[in-house]
Amino acid sequence: MTSSRVLILLALCVLPALLVEAVPLKEPYQVTGRVYCDTCHLGCEHKLVTYIAGAKVKIECKDDKNFRINYKREGVTDKDGRFTIEVREDHQEDFCFAVLVSSPQTNCKKIVPGLDKVTAIVTNNNGLQETSPKRNVNSLGFKKDSKVAGCAGLVLQYNSDV
Repeated sequence: MTSSRVLILLALCVLPALLVEAVPLKEPYQVTGRVYCDTCHLGCEHKLVTYIAGAKVKIECKDDKNFRINYKREGVTDKDGRFTIEVREDHQEDFCFAVLVSSPQTNCKKIVPGLDKVTAIVTNNNGLQETSPKRNVNSLGFKKDSKVAGCAGLVLQYNSDV
């Protein structure tokens, strides 16, 4: 008799929690960012970068226990290199990232570690007062095969400001 009461109590406590996790959000998260071509091999955005239209980006979430991918969704950048990828579930217990997939530019498609993946916060249960579904992430960058004209001057300008 006692074991059946324990099972019923567990079912009443655990089942609602599982159902809450499985319910899609009323207003999905919109993860937004930009993809650029690092034309001077500086490893950051600068005034000579170009933004890439048609680049593929994915949102990837891994569970916090064994780091297996449990959510993935792709998107494509617009003419200004901007992407918006909709995420329909809360991922409070996951590590989520915006990740470069590919570039349509044949001379700017080298993926560089450090520019290829950024953290995406895809939950409202993070201690912040933010309730907007929009989630901005840092820009992602590919590396151009060869530097463009003006890079040497740009490097001099950056070094002189220090």
